[in-house]
Amino acid sequence: MLVQPPAAALAAWVQGYWFIQDLAGEHEGRAIRTSPIPLAVLSVNMGRPNAAQDGSLVPQASLLGLQSRARTWRSWSDTYFVMAMLTVPGLIRLFPHAGEGSADRLLDLGALIGDAQAGSLPADIDSAAGPRAIAARLDQWLLRRLAALPAVPEARRVVAAHDVLRQGGRVECAAHAAQTDRRQLHRWFLRHLGVGPKDLADLERLHNSLRGMQTGLGDPVAGYSDQAHQIRSWRRRLGVTPGAYARQGRSALAAQFGADGREPCFYL
Repeated sequence: MLVQPPAAALAAWVQGYWFIQDLAGEHEGRAIRTSPIPLAVLSVNMGRPNAAQDGSLVPQASLLGLQSRARTWRSWSDTYFVMAMLTVPGLIRLFPHAGEGSADRLLDLGALIGDAQAGSLPADIDSAAGPRAIAARLDQWLLRRLAALPAVPEARRVVAAHDVLRQGGRVECAAHAAQTDRRQLHRWFLRHLGVGPKDLADLERLHNSLRGMQTGLGDPVAGYSDQAHQIRSWRRRLGVTPGAYARQGRSALAAQFGADGREPCFYL
């Protein structure tokens, strides 16, 4: 389990490439929980696909849109996959207008962009190659996609609004930064992200709170009106209170990914 950085030209769109392989079989058949985070995930399976909560197998290439709740997965000793962690600008730019269809869903990439384009991604990846070589192939595929897609006219304005929300700003301030009104901003967010501005602000706040709990960096209650507000958000989106999570401790995957506060807290 390791992280490879994307090419410099993709840094605004891709947070990193995460490689997951359970060589020792420590997680085989066990429930693995992931947190809703303000990122989307483009995944490619190079081994046996892991299973979603309903038991269905994850497609060979898939897109996990922004999630509003924690998810549960199961993997096997021969599971091996890579995740491209897409930033909010990356989701808008690389998969324009996919928000409403991808939020709270795991999509087969072929159903989203067509089998020919989607099939070229796993076809380009040699599972026997090392992570650095696989990351380079992902870079190439994503850069080709960037070059082929027209720019989204309102993308800069949506990203400006997201920057305000990420810093704890109000929706009114986000709309002002986007030079639009709240209704239009809400429509843009739904079109490209699948969630409204308030929900995205809540995901940002929750992610900061979880990072504070997992790493000890920052105040886990920051951004909430009080501790009761924090507890309600955790219970609603993670199915656990901060106190219960602190007592049970973070998972081994959470300890590896995001332990230093630089990576997103994807695993619970």
